[in-house]
Amino acid sequence: MNLNILENYPLSELTTFNIGGPARFYVKTEDSGSVYESVEFARRQGVPFYVLGGGSNLLVSDRGYDGLIIHIANTESDTSTDGETVYKTCGAGVVWDRFVSECVSENLFGVECLSGIPGTVGGSPVQNIGAYGQSVEGLIDEVIAVDTADGNIVRFSNAQCKFSYRKSLFNSEAFGRYIITSVRFALERAGKPSVKYHDLETYFQKDADITLQDVRTAVLKIREHKGMLQLEGYRRFKCAGSFYKNPVISAGHFDEIMGVLDGAAQNRNWYWPQSNPGADSGADSEVKLSAAFLIDNCFGKGFRKGRVGLAPNHTLAIVNYDDATFTEVIDFAKLIEDTVYERYKVTLDREVQILQ
Repeated sequence: MNLNILENYPLSELTTFNIGGPARFYVKTEDSGSVYESVEFARRQGVPFYVLGGGSNLLVSDRGYDGLIIHIANTESDTSTDGETVYKTCGAGVVWDRFVSECVSENLFGVECLSGIPGTVGGSPVQNIGAYGQSVEGLIDEVIAVDTADGNIVRFSNAQCKFSYRKSLFNSEAFGRYIITSVRFALERAGKPSVKYHDLETYFQKDADITLQDVRTAVLKIREHKGMLQLEGYRRFKCAGSFYKNPVISAGHFDEIMGVLDGAAQNRNWYWPQSNPGADSGADSEVKLSAAFLIDNCFGKGFRKGRVGLAPNHTLAIVNYDDATFTEVIDFAKLIEDTVYERYKVTLDREVQILQ
């Protein structure tokens, strides 16, 4: 198999941050065979490899990457049905929002709240992407991947993916071993659009005859307002989407934070008690916090330092405003993290991946 390996390939234009130097080697792959051949090439060269999809959720060093970038470009798709369930198998290179748009246009339920999320289908199970009350762990039927150890094609059931909040088998215990080539989703013909998240409840204000397209339109408008959208035709910022995960802390720690907030802040929708059915009756319960809320209380929306800042309407997005460097973004992120920890003793975990 002939691979078109390119050298010193610029990466900044392949990421939504628009930051980063060149890759030593770069290859675009469209099938499972070329994926494994690319891995073997990296091994022969004695360099690491990194799998690139849509370039979101990624910050690349200004020095670039001294290895092989494997750019997944498989866009083959297939649809089958079983009663009221529709199965869609999509290549890992399919743009995520195009998949969502297709499902909504076909009146398939379960993915409408995931509109506007940047990236490709292949990245969706890795991060277990989610937004506005939905996540892919409730949709994925099967993940097909190449085992980099031997080149075999491996199929993972939903349970085998080990999904949890922003986590899966693929970014935890098996990180770097499997390269996802396609994903099979199970969607339903019948149902009711999901409007259970606070922002959507506020948008629609009352129960009405809401369609899937109504929800998609609302989500896109909300994400655009927050500066979290990367679609053509909308206002866009150079960012990686959500830079941080929402932290989960103990109920006791939460009570301490509540003690230092004023009454107005206490009444806002910024925390969610977590059920823990497997815990002992005497175990401390947990609470998920809005990372955006914590950052907002420390800095405020739109806070800037030089060429880097927070999005004007959402503090989870760190924005490259004016050709910022990798170091400037990292220094800014550290300022955010250190300040939040100093005030609330909460550690912010980065959702964005760092490549250097």
